[in-house]
Order: sequence, then structure tokens, then C-alpha cells
Amino acid sequence: MKHNRKFIYLAAGLLAASVMACNLPFAATPTPFAFPTPNLTMTAIFFPTPTITPFTAFPTTVIFTATPTLPPGVTPTDTSQPTATATATSVPPTRIPPTPTRSLAGPGQRPKFGMVAYFLDDSPQIDAVLDDWELDRYPITAVVYGRDEYDGEDDLSGRAMLGWDEDYLYVAVRVIDDVYMQDASRDEIYKGDSIDILIDTNVSADYYSQRLSGDDYQLGLSPGSPNPGDETEAYLWYPSDREGREEDVKVASRARDDGYIVEASIPWEVFNTRSYEGAHFGFALSISDNDDTGEDVQQTMISFVPIRTLTDPMTWGDLHLVD
Repeated sequence: MKHNRKFIYLAAGLLAASVMACNLPFAATPTPFAFPTPNLTMTAIFFPTPTITPFTAFPTTVIFTATPTLPPGVTPTDTSQPTATATATSVPPTRIPPTPTRSLAGPGQRPKFGMVAYFLDDSPQIDAVLDDWELDRYPITAVVYGRDEYDGEDDLSGRAMLGWDEDYLYVAVRVIDDVYMQDASRDEIYKGDSIDILIDTNVSADYYSQRLSGDDYQLGLSPGSPNPGDETEAYLWYPSDREGREEDVKVASRARDDGYIVEASIPWEVFNTRSYEGAHFGFALSISDNDDTGEDVQQTMISFVPIRTLTDPMTWGDLHLVD
């Protein structure tokens, strides 16, 4: 009993001493309790979490590391990706059909405005004397340029005759012109009184073409400068790669009271073609006029073909070679 009582007294004394120790002035202030910072290494060991890759933009190129399944019939190579082959269910690529090209070919004759050249057994003398010409005369009266400067047939008009043989095209023109004026030369002879010849040597090939081509020719004949018969000249304007004076064209001219006469022999070689009975050529024969004695200028042009336009062969007429 005494021992139990002593134990109780001892325990009470220790409790009282510890309470007094916490409140004594000289006792140290206890450090506030704080939860320790977790050890990330240990946390990772005991509580592992899956690694999550941060989200980024979708990659522009996807590389498959797994071996792809190849379509039937395709053998992979060491240096290239397998090429897919079309199957019965493949959609064919869209194909745009080519634009069809319109053919320019057509008949070999332009029938609306025709002139005939007759075969000549005897070549005419190129001397501006037309006594040896007994052929059809074609009127040249349609104004195709400079109508405001045109004063009627006494101002400008004409008649033409045409012949041919194996070597030459022969041209004879009787011109009515109240004022003769030709001071120009070479590529400017059209700015004075002169004859203009258009010929298409292959009509059927580009019958529907409204543009000049390599088989279209423009040849000018000057009656002479300053007067008919003085320094006559022939000049080829087109094709442009052939442009220049044509020395092999023979031109003769002489004055008349009411105008002048022009006679010429033109080698078929100038037109890079040959002649034969029954041949047809695109053709237009015209006359240029200048009545201004102080200036070289084309004032008027009249033609056998009333719709004649230089750069549009579809407006030209027809030349038929007959025996």
C-alpha cells in the first residue's frame, strides 16, 4: 500500500514539473510544426506516375516505324516506299480533255471575186504597148482605202489583163489618173501611184485563216519616178523574211493623156510556186493613188476585190489559170 501511494505521488510530481517547464520564462519557444517538403525522388520510387509528354502542335511529317502492310502485288524496294497499285475500286484521276483545234483547211478556190489568166503561147513584149494583148479586161473601181480622197473614176480607175506561161505571170494595167505622182522608192512606193498584187499560193491549207502566212505574198509595182517609165521598180513586202526589191521582175510603163499603162512579167519563183493549167490562187489586184505633189502619201486605193483587206486572205479573190 505504501509502495503504491509512493508511485502515485511520484507520477503526480513529474506531471506538475513538466507543466511548469512549459510556462517558465527561461524556457525556449518551440519551433512551429510544418509538414516536410516531400522528397521527389522517394515519392517517385514509392508512388510512380506515368510520364505524360507535353502537348505540341501536330507534326507536319508522320513517320511510321511499323512495317506497313503492302497491297497485293507490290514488292517493296530497299530505297523507296512501296508504290500503291490501282485496284478495281480506285478512282481514276480527273482528266481535262484537250481543247479541239479548229482546222483552217478548206476548198482550193475563193469563188466570189475571180479573175482569169490565160496561157500565152507567145510571151508579150514588156514595153507598155498593149497591142499584143487580146484578153479579158477586168474593171478596177472599188474603193478600199481613202474614200474621202476619192473623186470618181476620172480621178482613179483602171482595167487589167492577165496571162501566164510556165515561167511568168504577166500583168497589164491601163490606169485612169488625173494627176501622176510617184517620188517614193523601195518599201514606200505605195505612197505614190503604183500597182499592188496580193497572191496566196496555197489557198486550201489555210482557207479559213484571217492572218497572213508564209504562202501569202504582197508585191508592189512602181510605174516610175518621177514620171512613168523612169526608174520602174518592183518591191516585195511580204513574206517579211523575203522583203526587198525584186530585180527579176520586169516592169515597163508609159504615160497617157488621162493616166498611164503598166506592163510586167513576174517570175513564178518570186511567189515560190509553179504554174499549171487549172491552178487556183488567192488574188487581189489594186491601184494606189497620190495626188499630193508636195508629199509622199497613199491617199486612195481601188481594187478589183471590193472587200480586199491586206492582212486578211479570206477577203481576197481568186486567180484561175486556164489554157
